[in-house]
Amino acid sequence: MQLLKKHGILIFWLILFADCAVLYLELNKYHAYFKLLLMPVLLVYFWTNTKSKKYAVSTSLITVALIFSWLGDFFLLKEKNSSNLFFLLGMVSFLITHILYIIFFIRAKPIQLVKGTEAFFGAVIAIIASSQVYKYVEPNLGDLKVPVVIYMCVICMMAVTATNIASSKTLRNLAIQYFIPGAGLFLLSDAVLALDNFFFKESFLGVVVMMSYGYAQCLLVQGFTKYLKV
Repeated sequence: MQLLKKHGILIFWLILFADCAVLYLELNKYHAYFKLLLMPVLLVYFWTNTKSKKYAVSTSLITVALIFSWLGDFFLLKEKNSSNLFFLLGMVSFLITHILYIIFFIRAKPIQLVKGTEAFFGAVIAIIASSQVYKYVEPNLGDLKVPVVIYMCVICMMAVTATNIASSKTLRNLAIQYFIPGAGLFLLSDAVLALDNFFFKESFLGVVVMMSYGYAQCLLVQGFTKYLKV
């Protein structure tokens, strides 16, 4: 525990680089082992570096969110060799993760319509980016159109609420350093995943997905941890 408390982020990056390496080298049989270690490492790092009793609700939100992220990772490992069932289960798992992140962000800084400049710009960028991705993948979605649209709306809302944190003077640095780039990288990861599954179907894009996803989760967890240390 002490090792992960002090060096959890470094260990996370070593595992992430190893995972990206096996993907690049197409040693896919090792991919699951590395990928399924990522969220537990971040979770233990988060637990050991926050005041769980003082911030019980916020700690619980992030804990459950990371558990569902791990479930999402697990289901998406299965989906390449099956029907859309595991892809849907993975999408639902990450949908719950994003909803919990949204609740955390709103608790930290509620959105104010009058003074919501940051949230507005975040919404514009997220909507434009998501709509462009959807334009490419929509013809190949089939029965997944509605679930994908719902998921895209929720992740855009997560990005908006993360961006809104920058409107707080006391939390602005956290937002700029961790929450906004983390949310942006999550959008990028999901966009590339969607394009890979439903448009390009290029194996090397898996490295891009994992690197952007891992970096996103790492930044967000670091931000959550620093916020809950205060």
